[in-house]
Amino acid sequence: MTINWNSQTVAVFGGGGFLGSHVVDLLRTKGCDPVVPRTADGWDFRSVDSVTKFLREARPSIVFNCAARQGGLAYQQQFPADIYYDNMLLGLNSLHAASQNGVEKYVNVVAACSYPGYLDGAMSEADYWSGPLHDSVVNYGFTKKAQVVQGWCYKKQYGFKSNQLLMANLYGPGEHFHPDRSHGLAALLRKFYEAKRSGAQEVTLWGTGRAIREWLFVKDAAEALLAVAEGFDDVEPINVSVGGGLSVANLADLISNIVGFNGSIVYDSTKPDGALVKTFSNQKIRAAIGWEPATDLSDGIRETLTWLGDNYDAILAAETK
Repeated sequence: MTINWNSQTVAVFGGGGFLGSHVVDLLRTKGCDPVVPRTADGWDFRSVDSVTKFLREARPSIVFNCAARQGGLAYQQQFPADIYYDNMLLGLNSLHAASQNGVEKYVNVVAACSYPGYLDGAMSEADYWSGPLHDSVVNYGFTKKAQVVQGWCYKKQYGFKSNQLLMANLYGPGEHFHPDRSHGLAALLRKFYEAKRSGAQEVTLWGTGRAIREWLFVKDAAEALLAVAEGFDDVEPINVSVGGGLSVANLADLISNIVGFNGSIVYDSTKPDGALVKTFSNQKIRAAIGWEPATDLSDGIRETLTWLGDNYDAILAAETK
């Protein structure tokens, strides 16, 4: 199905966030000016009444749900209950209200940390129920897994159309670069960028550097959301991923070369690596709709580095507030 985006009323929940803002930008290039509910305007989707009021006023036919309260490991450890409570309510209320208020398609972003946390290797959708979540992210990942179940239930009872996208780790312009809220690649990029600025001779990283992870450029992820909305009607979860990864050591070398850091990289092997290999197959999405990520990792890192440099002073100022 091809969607004429400039004739659609589209809402992007979380449209002011990292991924959501890129979805908004992409829709605008297609002639669609999406509606974005913002906390500053009084919307609080932890209340189902708030979601319902918004949907009845905006009357979107398509909703992209990118809303989440999340962050890096330190943030997870500091606010586990708040993260669980807020994300559970956001997910439950958003899909429920959408199903009851005329939304024709609901495209939901599900973090890949909702996969089993103690499996090694390239995971496909068939692995999704093959074990418990990792202890470090169970508070967040469980809320996302609950949304997958909710999608099934609402399809069965109401015939409601939703997509559940299992999103690999993202990076790109607009990422959280706060030390407590940034994800792995952003944290590495900032670490090397600041080392270069300060003239540091050494950067220390956790673990052995052998762990393998994959990273998806945020603009490619936004393209995937629109492609799924157009071409995939199955409620079953589907990976949005690169389909392969590289070791932390190789990623660190790549970033240091792009940044121009000439010092030493030291690995603190007393700190954990986590799962040795954690990547995600993209065979299903390629077969279903022909989507593949377009951005080379080096090019994506360069674009992200440029954004970091342009916004570094503002990032520091925001951290001191």
